[in-house]
Amino acid sequence: MKTYLVGGAVRDELLGLPVQERDWVVIGETPKSMLVRGFRQVGKDFPVFLHPETSEEYALARREYKHGKGHKGFKFDVSLDISLEEDLQRRDLTINAIAKSADGELIDPHGGQQDIARKILRHVSDAFYEDPLRVLRLAQFTARFAHLGFSVAPETLNICQRMVDSGELQSLSNARMFKELEKGLNAPQPSRFFQVLEQVSATNVVLPGLILETTSILDDFAEGYTPAELFAVICLKNPKINIESAAQHLALPNAWLELSRLTREFASPLARVESLSAEQVLDIIESCDARRKPARFQTLCQIASDTHALEQDQKQHLEHVWQQLVDSVKAVTFTGDPSKLEGIEIRAQMRELRLDAIHQILTRD
Repeated sequence: MKTYLVGGAVRDELLGLPVQERDWVVIGETPKSMLVRGFRQVGKDFPVFLHPETSEEYALARREYKHGKGHKGFKFDVSLDISLEEDLQRRDLTINAIAKSADGELIDPHGGQQDIARKILRHVSDAFYEDPLRVLRLAQFTARFAHLGFSVAPETLNICQRMVDSGELQSLSNARMFKELEKGLNAPQPSRFFQVLEQVSATNVVLPGLILETTSILDDFAEGYTPAELFAVICLKNPKINIESAAQHLALPNAWLELSRLTREFASPLARVESLSAEQVLDIIESCDARRKPARFQTLCQIASDTHALEQDQKQHLEHVWQQLVDSVKAVTFTGDPSKLEGIEIRAQMRELRLDAIHQILTRD
C-alpha cells in the first residue's frame, strides 16, 4: 500500500514544531481494499479510514468538484488513477501541500518549502476560492504562526476578499465557524485571527460589533487564558457585540456564553470590591453562583484584575478578598428552629447573617 504523510505533520516537522497528529494519503487503493486490510471507515462524503493499530487517519487520494454553495458543496472522486500530485493540488495553503514518502522524500509540487523559508501563507491554486471556510482557516493559521514571522501573501488576501464579496461566507455552518474561531483563540497571537478577518471585510460576518483595536489585549493573555476566557474578554471590550446573537451565530458552548455574560456584567465591580456594599457583594456572589462554581468565579476575578491592569500585589489581594467573602458566605448556617418559621423568613434571616459576615470582611483593616 502506497502511503504518504501529508499536511500539518510534514509542515510542523519542517518548522521544528511538535507534531500533534499525523494524517496520511493513500494512493491506488479502494474503500473495499482498505476494509480488507482492517482499516475502519469513518468518512461518508469521501473515504477516510482509521488505522487498525494507530487509529491515525488515512484518506484515499481524491479530486474535488464544486457543485453547490459553501464548504459542503463538493463532490469527490476517489478513482484508482488519482495521483498524489492531484490530491495535493486541492489543499488550501502551500505549506500544507507537502507530502513525505516512507523513505523520507518530500513531494512539494507547489513550493511549500520555499514559502516556509520565506514565512509566507499562500493559497495553492484558484480552487482555494471554492471553499469559504478557508478564509477562517487562513485567519487561524496566521494567528498560529505569526509569532514565527509568517504573513499572508497579498494575492491570497485578494482571493479571500473576493470570497467575502461573493457572499459565500454566509453559507458557513455555525459549528465550523466556531471550530476555526476556537483554534484562532488558542493560537500564540489571537489578535491576528481578527486582523485577517478585518483585512478581507469578514469581521461583520463572523462577529458583528467587534472593533479590531480591542483585540490587541488578547495577545497579552494568550499564554494563560483558554479560548473561552479570551472570548469573554472580547465581549467585555466590545459592548456592541450581542452576546446572545453571537452564541447562536457561532454555536458557542453554554460555558462560553455564561462566562461572557458574567464577565461583561461583573468584571468592573469585581475589580473594585472595596468600594462595594455588603448587599452588592452578596448579589455578585449569588448572581455568579460563586459557592457552587468556585473555579469559574476565580476565573472571573482573574479576568477582572487583568483587564483593569492591576499590579500583581493588587491582583493577589483582590483574589484573596473575594475568596474570603465567598468562604464567609459558605460558612453561614441557620441556627434557629426551621419548624417555627416560613421558608421566606428563613431565607431572610440567612441573608442577614450572610450580609453580616460580608460586612465583617469588608470592614477589616
